[in-house]
Amino acid sequence: MDAYSIKSHVLTDTVIVINPGRLLDNNNAHLVAKHLSEAKSQGRKFVIMDMADLEFLSSAGVGAILGSIEDFRGIGGDIILCNTSSTILHVFKVLDLENYLTITSTQEDAVSHCR
Repeated sequence: MDAYSIKSHVLTDTVIVINPGRLLDNNNAHLVAKHLSEAKSQGRKFVIMDMADLEFLSSAGVGAILGSIEDFRGIGGDIILCNTSSTILHVFKVLDLENYLTITSTQEDAVSHCR
């Protein structure tokens, strides 16, 4: 799998899962933002970002997520992060975002937030 490959699959009419790949930085942050925008325009209320493969997250990657989160929360949904490594969690902690973001341990836990 390409380090910048972004994959997505629909779980339900209102939930989509996006896997941002191994690297989320200025090379592909715009693609994540595009996936998020398309998900909202398709009527999805919830995006589960499965970060199981993510090894590096830059400020551009954080910005792609933060740039869309209020759009989803404004329609009663959310962007939920799951399978987040301790390294990536540390980035969110340093940026004081751990209480702002919805972060779960597993994709199953993330799905339970999609109501």
